Amino acid sequence: MPVTPPRPVSRPEGASVLARWRAFRKDMFSSQPERLYRARVAELKTPVYRSFTVPDPALARQVLEDAEGFPKSDVLSATLGPLLGRSVFVTNGAEWGEARARIDPAFSGGRVREMAPQIEAAARTMCAGLSPGEVEVEAVTARATADVILRVLFSRPIEDAQAAEVYDAFRAYQRAQPLASPADLLRLPRWVPRRRRGAAAARRLRALVAGLIAARTGEEDDLTARLVKAGFEGERLLDQAVMFLLAGHETSASALSWALLCLALADEVQERAAVEALAAPEGFAGLRQMPFLRDVWREVLRLYPPVPMLPRRAARPAQLRDREVAAGAAVILSPWHSGRHERVWDAPHVFDPDRWSRDVPSEAWFPFSAGPRICPGAGFANTEGVLMLAALLRHWRVAPVEGRMPRPVAHLTVRAADGIWLRFSERS
Repeated sequence: MPVTPPRPVSRPEGASVLARWRAFRKDMFSSQPERLYRARVAELKTPVYRSFTVPDPALARQVLEDAEGFPKSDVLSATLGPLLGRSVFVTNGAEWGEARARIDPAFSGGRVREMAPQIEAAARTMCAGLSPGEVEVEAVTARATADVILRVLFSRPIEDAQAAEVYDAFRAYQRAQPLASPADLLRLPRWVPRRRRGAAAARRLRALVAGLIAARTGEEDDLTARLVKAGFEGERLLDQAVMFLLAGHETSASALSWALLCLALADEVQERAAVEALAAPEGFAGLRQMPFLRDVWREVLRLYPPVPMLPRRAARPAQLRDREVAAGAAVILSPWHSGRHERVWDAPHVFDPDRWSRDVPSEAWFPFSAGPRICPGAGFANTEGVLMLAALLRHWRVAPVEGRMPRPVAHLTVRAADGIWLRFSERS
């Protein structure tokens, strides 16, 4: 039976600009109108701000392929710069291109296969720590994916004292950091007050990560070692390491949490995926034997892309369909709305992994962005997601908790307003 998992309540049409900003500060989704699920381009005009949201998948792809014409928004560097420095996540142009060329080999040539044992080790720790009963899964997945990236990046399990301190500092940063400051979005002068708690949390987290880097012996064979071999050192190494910590932990935790909810709501899908996982060998070798579980993962990323909006800016005058876009205007791409676009997808809000065995508009699926700036760790993230789900399904059944249906909200990633509560029972 088709299952429609929860989605956010859209804002009423005709809401005032002030009401939209108030909604945005609480949660980006609640400031978006319902029409974005079928719109090509939507324009927002205020006396001091103008932006274009591009839900149409084909048009979004056009923007993403033109990385020079539509570089990353300076809102990202203003919001995340205190944490990420000059990492590839926030830079543009030649600076980005030079760093990206150094990073890409770290995920090519079988490197993801080499990271699979760290994923499996973290998955075993996660499963061993679970108990039957009601569980808030966002806390579980956050700790598990942090364990993965700490092992992959620093050769440190989360039980390590320094690694645990980094994890605690990252959670403090998440609580302190807004998605974006209205002052940054409105391009107000730098002397206008911003939220300072996030900057203080970022400084502490960077100091702790710098401590992990300084404590290395040089014998480790991990992602940080590969970054060093690629020529990163000092602050540049720290910037990229913190970026991978953020990207490899927060986004994976979001997707894994929503995957468990979807499986809990669709019991037949869960059982099919569990049978497949139980028949496949553990580790990287089992991936090819779990095609249905890979389709489950794709479908979850379509419905709940961890980063729901991708902010860009027009570097020069452009045209989006019949809209004239001035240089400097904000252009926001939406994997959330493109993945659910009602003009493109059949039953767009329904959780249906079997759609991936049919003809699907795969160009409308870009949870890791697309074009030159596609996430370098996309292959790793997909491997991690399927292996972690398989490990959980081999040991546990999940079911929804009555009266506790989560409500998606958008902060740094797509999370639930009050957590995702599921009932766990052991699989015999």
